[in-house]
Amino acid sequence: MIKFKECVSVIHGLNFTSGLHLDVTTRWNSTYIMLENAIKYRKAFEYLKATDHAYKYCPSVDEWGRAERICEFSYPFYETTNLISGMFYPTSNLYFLQIYHIQCVLMKSLRSEYELLRSMGEKMINKFKKYWKKYSVILAFGAILDPRIKISTLELMYEEIDAETTKGKVEHVKEIIQKLMKRNHQAEVSSGKNPFDTYLKEPLLSKDCFEDLDVLEWWKLYESCYLKLSIMARELLSIPITMVASESAFSTGAHVINKYRSRTLPENVEAVICTRNWNKGFVDGERKGEDVNPQDARRGGVSTFGSDSNFIDLEVDN
Repeated sequence: MIKFKECVSVIHGLNFTSGLHLDVTTRWNSTYIMLENAIKYRKAFEYLKATDHAYKYCPSVDEWGRAERICEFSYPFYETTNLISGMFYPTSNLYFLQIYHIQCVLMKSLRSEYELLRSMGEKMINKFKKYWKKYSVILAFGAILDPRIKISTLELMYEEIDAETTKGKVEHVKEIIQKLMKRNHQAEVSSGKNPFDTYLKEPLLSKDCFEDLDVLEWWKLYESCYLKLSIMARELLSIPITMVASESAFSTGAHVINKYRSRTLPENVEAVICTRNWNKGFVDGERKGEDVNPQDARRGGVSTFGSDSNFIDLEVDN
């Protein structure tokens, strides 16, 4: 490693800030990260080979070319997983754009001049079709309620992904969202002022604001124009595609649940116990003055419903 760093320092324009990464069997994105970083230091590896005859693992020209092609092919999947695993911005409206992007990448790989990419693409597109059959209608709503996409763009994406099922899927989405609109906005619909139809008739936002648009902020801004529709839009757009952080999504190792997802808040536990008491009452023996669990007596008669295993201690010992 010392010799490699010396080689890096000799070559103009290279620095060792990003470092090198090894492939990890339990992290599927590690291959991409390994190749991406190694390619940056290609000249350093070649210089090391020329100056250190003990180093015999420098990739050949063909192997470097293969690494570059695999790295380029893998990048969209790495980027998409990071994007849809974000936690500080809405993601449900991004679903179809990213699915469409992945589909385009896979279709392009089938036309590649390289056998390796064609073989990878064929296997991946078969799995893609399998998952596409189970797409989420709710996430389709997210795309429709994005003023940059709406139904017109959604139809084009459906067409590109699977032309045979486009018509059926679009009609299914329209039918469900119209039912949802009628249920939540019956007064507006019956008066002939359907806010959803009005929204769809408005032109798509220009490409100038495509990248920087905060879709939730947009619906807040236009709340006066689409009062109840904006509420529904914000509720739907607030649904994350996944609750799994990108680092966890990439890993097939053991998942660690943090404290915010592994416990019930004390006030919620207390509410559950009270509700169960209201629904089921106390055991007959307790009503007749039979033996009561000392812990129940200390807490003012909160019942364990005849089983110590159901008891949840809400107090914290000092």
